[in-house]
Amino acid sequence: MGQTKTKMMVQGAMIAAIFGALSLINTYTGSLFDIFICYGMVVPIVWYGYTYDLKHNFIVCIVSMLVIAMMGLPFFVISSISSCFIGLFIGESLKRKAKKETILLGTFVVTFINNIMIYEVFAQLLQIDLVSEMTVTYQEMVKLLPTISQTITLDMILSFIPIILIIMSVMEMYVIVLICQLVLSRLKIEFSGSFHIAMMHLSQKTGIVIAIVMFGSYILQRFVGVDSIYLTYLYMLATLSFGLQGLSFVCFYLIIKQKQKFMILAFLAIFLPYVGSLYVVIGILDIFSDLRKNILYNKNNNE
Repeated sequence: MGQTKTKMMVQGAMIAAIFGALSLINTYTGSLFDIFICYGMVVPIVWYGYTYDLKHNFIVCIVSMLVIAMMGLPFFVISSISSCFIGLFIGESLKRKAKKETILLGTFVVTFINNIMIYEVFAQLLQIDLVSEMTVTYQEMVKLLPTISQTITLDMILSFIPIILIIMSVMEMYVIVLICQLVLSRLKIEFSGSFHIAMMHLSQKTGIVIAIVMFGSYILQRFVGVDSIYLTYLYMLATLSFGLQGLSFVCFYLIIKQKQKFMILAFLAIFLPYVGSLYVVIGILDIFSDLRKNILYNKNNNE
């Protein structure tokens, strides 16, 4: 018992020391790798929380945050706090064998709060002005494509800031959880299902809710004449959900056909005209039909 406690304390101290060293490296490199470091910091916290109890993992997080606060830059300090909370949550979730949907939702909540803190609450301290940055980006786009200003205004772009923060949070959530699974699965830590995007498959009940939101918000805006930015947000989020489901199906199909190297092209194709709409259609078909079962059935028959 005494040896276990000593081992636990030593390992916790090592994690705090590693975080301190990473904070120094980040400071000396001019914050070039702060985001990637923060993503990686989640892994040891998850491992420690899975191996030991929540109380001791929380103590390690507090000590680590104090060490980072003494030598880290403001942006890195705020992001590392988020990493510690995510590590606490995922570690405890894995220990309790929580569903992967629960892990994804909890991680998203923390990443979203972190982005709100960075881009809204502490924006002045961190010298971050998202509105100015998006304005400059829009002006550069107009210089390259002057006709774009006729269909997309600056006010329209700025009104999408909440959606952009949500999309950023979702991407960060996925990267963090995927890194944890890739690393910790090699340490014999079990995850409830795969977090690879090809394994994403929304249930028909969820699909019905998303479809009601998407078509309902579209009808209210287009035919009823309700002018609300919140309806636009709902429509975009619902469309993105179906689009991600479509992308998931494409990745699934490429894996079945043993063409995994083309998955990067599937991701890049999102930025091509009309491909996003095609993914939405594929996503709807994937949810409300047996496309995946039929593909697997045909594959087994061919073999």
